[in-house]
Amino acid sequence: MGSLAMEGGDHDQPLQVVMFPSLGFGHIFPFIHFSNALAANGVKITFLTLPSLVPKIRLALDPTIPILNYKLPAIDGLPSDVDSTAGSGQVLADLLSQALDATRPQIATILGKLAPQVVVFDSIQGWVPEVAESLGIKSVYFCVFTAITAASTILFGLTPHQRPSLSRLRLPPRPLLSSYLSMKPYEVRGMLSNTNGSGPAPSNFSRLVSCMARCDAIALKSVYEMEASVIKYLSTRCRKPVLPTGVLLPKAPAGDIEPKLTQWLNKFPKGTVVFCSFGSESYLSGKQMKELVVGLELSGFPFLAVLNTPADVPKGKRQELEDEIFGEKAEGRGIVRSGWVNQQLILRHPAVGCYVNHAGYSSIMEAVEGGCQLVMAPLKGDQYMNMKLMVVELRAAVNINRRAWDGWFTREAVGKAVRTVMVEGSKKGKVVRANNAKLREILLQEGLQEDYTKGFITKLKELVASP
Repeated sequence: MGSLAMEGGDHDQPLQVVMFPSLGFGHIFPFIHFSNALAANGVKITFLTLPSLVPKIRLALDPTIPILNYKLPAIDGLPSDVDSTAGSGQVLADLLSQALDATRPQIATILGKLAPQVVVFDSIQGWVPEVAESLGIKSVYFCVFTAITAASTILFGLTPHQRPSLSRLRLPPRPLLSSYLSMKPYEVRGMLSNTNGSGPAPSNFSRLVSCMARCDAIALKSVYEMEASVIKYLSTRCRKPVLPTGVLLPKAPAGDIEPKLTQWLNKFPKGTVVFCSFGSESYLSGKQMKELVVGLELSGFPFLAVLNTPADVPKGKRQELEDEIFGEKAEGRGIVRSGWVNQQLILRHPAVGCYVNHAGYSSIMEAVEGGCQLVMAPLKGDQYMNMKLMVVELRAAVNINRRAWDGWFTREAVGKAVRTVMVEGSKKGKVVRANNAKLREILLQEGLQEDYTKGFITKLKELVASP
């Protein structure tokens, strides 16, 4: 079992909360931001994670918050050096989930010794509520997805042991009904891909449904100003507290953009550069990468594209792809590369005006905060509903037009989508830009996040005091 030695922190605060995220950084960072917000308002937080992830987490986590380690048990087929889903394909991600399931005895022991009032857990660990209940601890599932994504899991009236069925269909709020009815076949398949696992372990979808069904309350990374009707719908259907946390916009990250990239970005006028990235866990095929890059060239705007391949792609094939696609483009007005970049800082750079992305929720919010226009090409799971929220409901972004059956997009579609939001003469672009600016104004209004944090803490205390 992991050592119970902890880093720093005062242990005398009245409300004690343990944070237990899963092993994807798209989940870990919202847990960090949530922890920081609560700690700043007097809540005692303990953060659970693997020892190997501590250095990266510590850079963003409030230094007064102690980090407690647990160990990941060995699982057949899971390399010992794989400790997060970053760069992993679906098979490795599923094995990580199974390894996380095997930490249950460790986590039960840790929670028993810490004796917090609340444990906040992630969508992979559907077993946490049972452990918490046995110890007299309240369990809160922290949904790092949009409310519309969470609503899609209960749209069919599912329980942890039911599969999707039209016979269990329940209508969502009227303003968002169009989001569901406008779904194309490839989008439906992409969303339902999470209903199938790669082995005997539960699928991500069944894990999520289990979390929502068994927890004492749901913490939702959203705001009424953006998703009021869906949040109310969730509260009604789940029959338990559904507590918005605010969107938890992160503070400006430490560090700088790479000197070479900074120098390159500084060459261009304000708001003219297109930044393109699909995160650390979403991947385009080689053919779609080629279409994307040529499409960015056709847009006529300078661009920086950061494109990665999963770890299980053969080294030779990856090298061949990089040789063909990566490097300088458009006579120095374009750069295509792989690896890690400081995305938050790039999105805040004055030269960057557009973000072509996979519709990851945190990435969307970072782009809106940075004042960037949004062009979306979702690839899996919750990304499709995030796109529907931004494109259909809020009309604050555009999506790349894609073939209905398989989601294929052309270079022409990429170029057209970028020009729609970047060229002043576009009527649709004018509407989108105005709504994007309005959303940014709402999310950045002074005191909004603080109000949500304080409101959440009040409700959390009521939950702790309840039977």
